[in-house]
Amino acid sequence: MIAARFHWTRNSLIYAGTVAWGLLLVSCVMTNRTAVTPPGMLGANFVGSTACVECHEDVTDHFGDRTHSHLIASGGKGRELGCESCHGPASIHVKKGGEDGTIVKGATSCGGCHQDVQARFSMASHHPLKEGSVGCTSCHDAHGNKQATLTSTNTLCTSCHQAVRGPHVFEHIPAAENCSNCHNPHGSPNRKLLTMSQPMLCLQCHSLANNRHGQTGANSNATPITAAVLRDCASCHSQVHGSSQDQHLRY
Repeated sequence: MIAARFHWTRNSLIYAGTVAWGLLLVSCVMTNRTAVTPPGMLGANFVGSTACVECHEDVTDHFGDRTHSHLIASGGKGRELGCESCHGPASIHVKKGGEDGTIVKGATSCGGCHQDVQARFSMASHHPLKEGSVGCTSCHDAHGNKQATLTSTNTLCTSCHQAVRGPHVFEHIPAAENCSNCHNPHGSPNRKLLTMSQPMLCLQCHSLANNRHGQTGANSNATPITAAVLRDCASCHSQVHGSSQDQHLRY
């Protein structure tokens, strides 16, 4: 494996002190590259990533060590097509000065690789990506951090879902730790994006010792729990994200 240091500039890629002229967003010396089939753009041709830096230097300057920088287009000139691996052929986009609709972006671009995620937006409960209210980049920065993913899930989620934002006097630890402990943000067959339906989701952490849940001390331990108690935990524990009044998260 070759160790590499990258610094992107408008005219060159400096690799371990050697200047390789021409901007190659995905270098031929990088390891663990993934070849992808670029999305199409009717009537457009590939122009190479060098053309992209003329307008998008704010993105390309720091792209060399990002997760998505290992993607290359398939074919003989694949290494020159780093940007177009995701955004499709860009000749029309360049010719028209970046006009909207001349380049592939958003969910169309992301879905080519992340097909399992894209499929979730067709489930009964999903964030409104297909409806046009949000896009992949509403939550993810594909050009930004090295994981190309969320830096702080809870901070991001509660920027929209402010009603459940903490801190709370009585925290529900899984909710405070990570929203995705209980929710799949892309889509789920269960309501409210839950990863599992109630009560099974809750029973992963909360056991019902001696069948005493919701029973008074006068009841026998052998008294069975009614189906109504188990049908919907949140009907009693309505503040599942945290409460400022009740340690059992009932209100």
